[in-house]
Amino acid sequence: MERNIYFLLPSILVNLGTAYENIALYKPAWQQHPYNNNVAWDENNGFTARALGFSVYISNTTSKEDGVLCFKDTNYTRTTIPSHMNITCIAHGRYVIYYNNRIHPPYPAGYSEYAFNDLCEVEVYGCPTPGYYGKDCSLSCPQNCQEGHCNIVDGTFLGCAAGYNGPNCKEECGNKMYALECKQTCGNCKNKEQCHHVNGSCLNGCDSGYYGSRCDLACPSGRYGPNCQEQCNIGCGVPYRCDRVTGQCEGGCQVGWKGQACDTECNDRKFGLNCSQSCGFCQDKEQCHYKNGTCLNGCDSGYYGNECNEVCNNNTYGPRCLLKCGNCLYPYGEQCHHVTGQCPHGCVVGYHGGRCDQVMETSAIDDESETHSSTPLYVSVAINILSGLVIVFLIVRLLRIGMCRQQKDQENLNKHNKGHSNEPKHTKHSPKYENKQGEDNSAYYELGDFSQESQYAKLP
Repeated sequence: MERNIYFLLPSILVNLGTAYENIALYKPAWQQHPYNNNVAWDENNGFTARALGFSVYISNTTSKEDGVLCFKDTNYTRTTIPSHMNITCIAHGRYVIYYNNRIHPPYPAGYSEYAFNDLCEVEVYGCPTPGYYGKDCSLSCPQNCQEGHCNIVDGTFLGCAAGYNGPNCKEECGNKMYALECKQTCGNCKNKEQCHHVNGSCLNGCDSGYYGSRCDLACPSGRYGPNCQEQCNIGCGVPYRCDRVTGQCEGGCQVGWKGQACDTECNDRKFGLNCSQSCGFCQDKEQCHYKNGTCLNGCDSGYYGNECNEVCNNNTYGPRCLLKCGNCLYPYGEQCHHVTGQCPHGCVVGYHGGRCDQVMETSAIDDESETHSSTPLYVSVAINILSGLVIVFLIVRLLRIGMCRQQKDQENLNKHNKGHSNEPKHTKHSPKYENKQGEDNSAYYELGDFSQESQYAKLP
């Protein structure tokens, strides 16, 4: 069974002695289980066993766990424990807590089986005004003492005020720490700077991706940058969704946008997804529409279409393809130049100029007509001459082939006559061929007697 005694006191500095003012005088206090007993205080008094092992805590709440242990009895016995006791506590708090328990047997010799609270009186002495020490409480505690309090006897530090540390509490918190005992970590201050040593605020704002006085809050969805001042762009692949630190869009950029944050329209005569397509021939080489590539102010000379990427056709050229080509010659089915209107292969009869749009004078037309009419005649004569030469060549060739054959036949005839010398000689025949069958069944021709040299033999 455990018993607690609580004192509701306005001051937290506790010093049991006669040199200081009793600051607990006339202050409310309560005892959970009061009991009256006037028996002498000695080893024969049963109440001495009940007091053994008690503790005193100083706390800012009614819970001893939130306070500081000021005193704990570990040496007294029923014979030595006094009926009046002075305890000096240098800690500060709102409550003085007397505590005893009997919950972890076995207990030391002389301890009662159960815990009791048998106090008759408690007096609390100290300086009534915080920040002072000494017997008459006239000396000021050193600067930066925790809550302005110091040891009421010698004025030594009991702890440093928030934001300070060191043996004399003169050093401000550093190393990205702040607050009481420099135990709190700074947030994400700009450029990794040290936060305020007392309250942790970032004096020059937050790093990218964070906001709040201490820069300890991450940017909400759709915001990014220092202090979350920037808004994610609508041009993001997922509109208004980006990295809270860098602003880089989720899913890349939508059509017509570029940059890490997709906040720049396509330029440099580019358009489309990732600005990967080239604009057509917009007027004066202007930028086309950053999304669909249309030319907002029309096309350059020689082109047409929404994107100005189609060349003039149907015998037209020039701005918006409104000009008609001149009287050009089109031997290959082409047309005039789509920008300048120049005729690539000259003009038809009766016209001249680069675009063949100038009418020639009558005399010039006649000369040109004459030139044009003479040309077919010259061509025809040349063709006829060439044809005649080819025919003569063929005739000569055939005659030479025929003479070669005759000579071979004559040689065959002479060989045959030598083999038949008993046959009567023939008289001169007319130059006709006689067909005879030899014994080898091979045909040959007898030629007439040519006593004179043939005229064809003289041919080359």
